[in-house]
Amino acid sequence: MKQAATKNESKKTNLSSIIDIIGGGTPKTTVPEYWDGNIPWLSVTDFNNDNRWVHKTEKHISKAGLNNSSTKLLQKGDIIISARGTVGALAQLTKPMTFNQSCYGLRGKSDIVDQNYLYYLLKFNVKKLLQNVHGAVFDTITRNTFDNITVPLPPLPQQRAIAAVLSSFDDKIELLRAQYRTLENIAQTIFL
Repeated sequence: MKQAATKNESKKTNLSSIIDIIGGGTPKTTVPEYWDGNIPWLSVTDFNNDNRWVHKTEKHISKAGLNNSSTKLLQKGDIIISARGTVGALAQLTKPMTFNQSCYGLRGKSDIVDQNYLYYLLKFNVKKLLQNVHGAVFDTITRNTFDNITVPLPPLPQQRAIAAVLSSFDDKIELLRAQYRTLENIAQTIFL
C-alpha cells in the first residue's frame, strides 16, 4: 500500500521545473560606448575560484551596452554557472550583475525553492550536470541538461534550515580565507 506524502517529506523533481534559466550575452566590443560603464559584467574568470559569492567583475558595461545586447541583469542572490569551456563553475551574486553567453543565470521559482538552498543543491549536483554535457568541440551545459537532473525538494521551511546551516560553514570558510590573506600580507611586509 502506497503511503500518502506528509507535508514534511521531500519530493523528487526535475531541476528545470524549479528554476528560471537566463541567458547572457556580450555587447559589441567594437562599440566603445558599450564598455567601461558602471554595470558589472561577469565572465567565468570572475567566479572560477570555488568561492560561494562573487563580489566584483574585471569588466563593466554601460547602460547602452546592456540595452543593445542580449546580456541580462541578474539580481542579488541569483546564481551564475559556467556553461561552456570551464563547465560547472558556480557562484552566487552579492549585487546585480550582467554576464556573458558562456554562462547561465539561475533563479529559483520563489514559491517552490529557496535561492540559498538552490545554490547548495546545484553545488551538490555539479557532477551530474557534467555527466550530461553536450558538444563536439567544447563541453556545454544546455537548457536541456537541467531536464535530466532529478533533485530532492523538501518543503520551504526545511530548505531554509538546510541552507542556513550550510551558509554558516561558508561564512566561516570565507572568514578564514580573509584572515589568511591578512596574515600573508603581514608576513610579506615583515620579510620583504
